[in-house]
Amino acid sequence: ADSVKEDLDKVVIAYEPVWAIGTGKVATPEIAQNVHAQCREILAGMYDQEGADSVRILYGGSVTPESVDELMSQPDIDGALVGGASLDSGKFARIINFQTA
Repeated sequence: ADSVKEDLDKVVIAYEPVWAIGTGKVATPEIAQNVHAQCREILAGMYDQEGADSVRILYGGSVTPESVDELMSQPDIDGALVGGASLDSGKFARIINFQTA
């Protein structure tokens, strides 16, 4: 377990609600934050809070230019796993240049 804990800063987890896959629907920032916080709590229980905080947890449910700012303002959402919006350079540019609310 100690060897894993030492490498937790290299771990990335992506969460995408099953109902969001290919639908264009996005979770509310509050729902996404709640799930990300639960993931981090599980990691803290397995290792410790420092290790859990070092893991990057991405949200991947239909991230769009319209939803990215609020999603990325959540404390436990560390990034976005961008799907279809990455195929449009203007949309993708806006997503990667998000501004936290």
